[in-house]
Amino acid sequence: MAAVYDPERIDTRLVGFENHLNYFHKQGKGLPADLAKGLALYLNSSLVDQYFRLFSGHTQVNATDLRKVPYPDQEQLLRLGSHIKDVMPDQETIDAALEKEF
Repeated sequence: MAAVYDPERIDTRLVGFENHLNYFHKQGKGLPADLAKGLALYLNSSLVDQYFRLFSGHTQVNATDLRKVPYPDQEQLLRLGSHIKDVMPDQETIDAALEKEF
């Protein structure tokens, strides 16, 4: 399950994440909001779930697994990100957004 951490929504100076959490960044900094949302939507799609199950026999997703996944280009991820407002859509909506994009 992919999620987007938005520091604008949580009023705190510091935040900590569990050490087994995989995260995406750009040169050690956060991603633009729409790009992060598009990436999360893509990773939560049935398409990626089915692809992941082809090569992984375990329930844990690690950084090496994430590197094996083929990703849409940045423009496609930005368009996908426009489908997310405040909460992640349901599975049907996620998959419909991917089908529309691809």
